[in-house]
Amino acid sequence: MPSFITQFKKGGTSWIGVVFFLWLSAQGMWIPAMSNILSQRDMAWVIPYAFAVAPFASIFSPLIFGALADQKVQAQKLVGALGAAGGVTLALSFASLQYGWGGAWFFLSMQGLTALISAPMGALIASIAMSNFSNPDRQFPLCRTWGTVGWIVGGLIVSALMLDQSAYSGMLAAGFRFLMGLSCLMMPVTVPEGKKSNDWRDYLGLKAVVMFKQRDLRVFLITTVLLSIPLSAFYMYTAPFLVHLGSATPSANMTIGQGSEIFALLALGWISKGKIRLLFLVAMGAAVVQYSLFVAAGINGGLAAAYIGISMHGPCFAFFFITGQMFVNRRVSGELRTQAQALITVLANGVGAVMGSLVCGWYFASVAGLSHHWLWFWGGLAVMVLACGVYFLIGFRRDESEDGGDANVSA
Repeated sequence: MPSFITQFKKGGTSWIGVVFFLWLSAQGMWIPAMSNILSQRDMAWVIPYAFAVAPFASIFSPLIFGALADQKVQAQKLVGALGAAGGVTLALSFASLQYGWGGAWFFLSMQGLTALISAPMGALIASIAMSNFSNPDRQFPLCRTWGTVGWIVGGLIVSALMLDQSAYSGMLAAGFRFLMGLSCLMMPVTVPEGKKSNDWRDYLGLKAVVMFKQRDLRVFLITTVLLSIPLSAFYMYTAPFLVHLGSATPSANMTIGQGSEIFALLALGWISKGKIRLLFLVAMGAAVVQYSLFVAAGINGGLAAAYIGISMHGPCFAFFFITGQMFVNRRVSGELRTQAQALITVLANGVGAVMGSLVCGWYFASVAGLSHHWLWFWGGLAVMVLACGVYFLIGFRRDESEDGGDANVSA
C-alpha cells in the first residue's frame, strides 16, 4: 500500500494537512466577507471593533492552552475539543446577524467566546506538526500549504454561492470548523514534553517570555507586533476596496493572495535553511509593494493593480510568519515549544491585531473625508511597513539561526 495512503490511518501525519485544510477553509469563508456583511447591515462603524475585540480576547488564551499542551493534555485532543466548540460559537455569531439578535450577541459569541476558543489553534497545530515531523524545516511548509489551499476553496465557495455579503457564509464556515475538530482526533498522539509544575507562570504560559532575553528573538517578536499593525488593514478593508473598484466577488478575488502563498510555502520548504534575516526583509518588502499597488489601483480605478497587490500577501505571510514559527521552533527547548508558538500568536493575532484594528480603523476614519482617501490610506500603511523593515534591519544584526545555537532557549 502506498505510504501516503497509510499516513491517513489514525495517527498518520497526513491528518495534520487535513486539519490545516478544514481550519483555514472556515477562516477563508468568513474573514474576508465580514466587513461587507457588516456594511450590508449598516454596521460599518463596527468593523474596527469587530476586528479588535477578537484579538483582545485572544491575547490570553494561546499561552494558557499552550501551557496545557506542554504539561498536561495531549495536544491533538485539546485542539480537537477547541475546534468543535469553536464551530458552535461561530454558528451562533453569524446567526445573531442573520436573525437580528442584536450586536451584543454578536460580540459575545464571536468576539468573546469564539476568539478565546479559536486563538490557540494555529499554535497547537503547528506544535503538533513540528513535534511529529522528522524534518520540520522541510515538511512543515509543505503541510501548511494544505491550509492555504483550504482558504482558497473557502473563498471560492462563498463567492460561487453568492454569499459575499451574507451571514450564511459564517454559518457554513462553522460546519467546516466543527468537522475540523473531529479530524483532529485522527492526528498523531502528541504527549506533553514539559514537566508538571505548580508554578503559576506555567499555568499562564508566561515562561515563554524568556525569549525576549535573546537579541535576535527579541527583535523578531517586537517586529511581529509592529508589522501586524499595518497588516491588519488587509482583511479589514481590502474587500470593501475591491467593491469600490467594481468587483462583485471580493471573497474569490482575495484568494489570489492564498494562491501566491502556496508557491511561497513550497519555496520555503527548500530555502528555509537560508538566511532568516533575508526572508524576513523580503516579506516586509512584499507588504510595501502590496500597499503601493493598492495606491496605484486607487489612482487609475482598475482592478489589475489591486489583484497583483493581493498576490503579495503570499510571500509576505509565508516568509515572515511561517518562517518565524520555524525560527522560534529551532531556538527553544522542547518543554517551551508550544508556549513559544503561542507567544507568537499572542503578539501577532492578539497584541498586534488589537492595535492594528484600532489604529487602522481610526486612520481610515480620519482620511475618509479627503478626496482620494484610498490613496492616503494605503500610502500611509506602506510607510508604516517600511518603518518596520528599517527597525528590523537595524536591530537584527546577525543571523544567529545558523550559528549552531538550536534549542538554546529553555525555561
